[in-house]
Amino acid sequence: MAKTDTPVTVVVDRTVLPGKAAEFETYLEKIRAAAAEFPGFLESEVIQPEDGDRYILVFRFASQAELDAWSASEPRNHWVGKIDQIIEEPTKLIAISGLETWFYADKGKGFLPPPKFKMALITYLAIAPTIMLFNLVFGRFFDFVPGPFTIFVTAPFIVLIMTYLVMPLMTKIFRGFLFPHSGPK
Repeated sequence: MAKTDTPVTVVVDRTVLPGKAAEFETYLEKIRAAAAEFPGFLESEVIQPEDGDRYILVFRFASQAELDAWSASEPRNHWVGKIDQIIEEPTKLIAISGLETWFYADKGKGFLPPPKFKMALITYLAIAPTIMLFNLVFGRFFDFVPGPFTIFVTAPFIVLIMTYLVMPLMTKIFRGFLFPHSGPK
């Protein structure tokens, strides 16, 4: 994983052994509580695909260094040790960043986004107002740029705003629409 000073998302994919779901969910809450106390923790969420025995845990930390510190910590290793005894395969971590974090889910076939029409609709609902508001607030600062080239100057700002502010909010607001079979948050 590359070192960054930007938020980092890690997806943890686990399949629980038959009859161990209640024990797993207890451990899951303990590890989430331990992570929440750790420096740099931003949030965690659980996605439980349709088949019911798979759990996708998403952790977000403020930086790669803080995620690395959590990953090497005694509390995390303690709970992962307990969890690894009741899951089919040892814990797998998938680090994601950038645009791929806008939409994520695992439906038992690997890392999969929701259907394209849903992504397109949510992206449109996010990007149109973002562009309008950005141009309203900051457009006068780009008057020196010739007309058609304005997009090349403003697009990087829009992408950053979408990636770090707008799309995380939109995926939370529209989670039920994007992932109708998601488990508890």
